[in-house]
Amino acid sequence: MACDIHSFAEVKRNNKWEKVNDHFTLDDYDKKYYNKERGENPFSWRSYSMFAFLAGVRNYDHCEPISYPKGLPDDLGDEVKKYYEYWEDDAHSASFLTTKELLEFDYDKTFWNRRVTKIEGNCTNGAALAEEGEGRILTYRENLGEWFFKHLEECKTLGEPENVRIVFWFDN
Repeated sequence: MACDIHSFAEVKRNNKWEKVNDHFTLDDYDKKYYNKERGENPFSWRSYSMFAFLAGVRNYDHCEPISYPKGLPDDLGDEVKKYYEYWEDDAHSASFLTTKELLEFDYDKTFWNRRVTKIEGNCTNGAALAEEGEGRILTYRENLGEWFFKHLEECKTLGEPENVRIVFWFDN
């Protein structure tokens, strides 16, 4: 069963968190599907490497997450709260990170990505664990890819880094 992320950006204005709308660049497929250039969900594509980094979810890479799930923030904005309530029974590993936290991470740090593909009996396992000498040494930047950093740059334009956060959870 696959795992997906549900993510929203919030900006703190007048001591209240408000959801951001249509700020994040869409890929070509989503531009055609939604008939618009930008969407409201940052970091919203299925990437188990990104899920592992953000919250240790589906951590087949065996990277060190920036944070383990913290739950939803106590001061969650009303709009995002409604989305979460819709998913609540199927949602797991809810968390949030400020742009400040995301910017302070050293993305040039390396780790041993232990996710490899192996044939096991008659099946292919795309999340097998690398043995010594297998896998790859990567930077977090290489592992996360250019779209992650495109959205991180777009987060920076929303306001002071400590006043912009990404709220997210997963379902599967």
